[in-house]
Amino acid sequence: MRSVQTKQRCRRGSDVGWHRGQLASAARLVTRRTSLAWSLILALGVIALTAGVAPATDCKDRFPEGRFGIPPSHPAVAKLVLEGFSPLYVVKQPITISRAEDCQYVFTGDVFRMVETRGVGAMLAGCVGDFDGDGRADVALLMKRQRDGVVVPFVFRSQGPKYQATEIEGITDPQGFGEDKSVWPGPFCIPKPTSGVFKSSVSDDSVNVVGDLFTVGWKTYFWNSTLGRFDGILTTD
Repeated sequence: MRSVQTKQRCRRGSDVGWHRGQLASAARLVTRRTSLAWSLILALGVIALTAGVAPATDCKDRFPEGRFGIPPSHPAVAKLVLEGFSPLYVVKQPITISRAEDCQYVFTGDVFRMVETRGVGAMLAGCVGDFDGDGRADVALLMKRQRDGVVVPFVFRSQGPKYQATEIEGITDPQGFGEDKSVWPGPFCIPKPTSGVFKSSVSDDSVNVVGDLFTVGWKTYFWNSTLGRFDGILTTD
């Protein structure tokens, strides 16, 4: 009798152990499935957030180097020397726009600041273009007169290995430059229109041009090939 009861207890113990093993396996399965479900939910959430956030832009394509600031590595820089004058520089301010289409509302005053000394990342306060249409790169540059601190725009026209410096008239309505010397009033270069005709955006004035143009303050300047000089028209008011 004792032997039979012992065998029965052993069978019951084995059954209990087997059921416990099954329950543990089921619990582990539920845990894995729960973890998998949460992982899937989190992954979907990350994808949704990523899809909803547009990549930021710094609008750098709106202000390309050369047309807006001259990098120190440009080959012309070493030749842009004028006795009694020192060059001015511009530095870029960090700017981030969430939508690329909003870059049209970003202007030079939002991006650039003018400084008197060259530091890390600084560029010459000017631009490069072929103003007289001879196929050679000319330079428009803002410089400071050393004897009195007056800021004067110059054009350096390429004459082969050298440059001929031409002083441009004083800065007209410099968009805050008169009160804040860190405001960069130009020059900013404008490519020659394909039609050869440049039209003012604030008046009915239009001029035939032979090369690129540049803007300083409220005026845009072009090479007058007939008179052999730079003339300006009002393009901002």
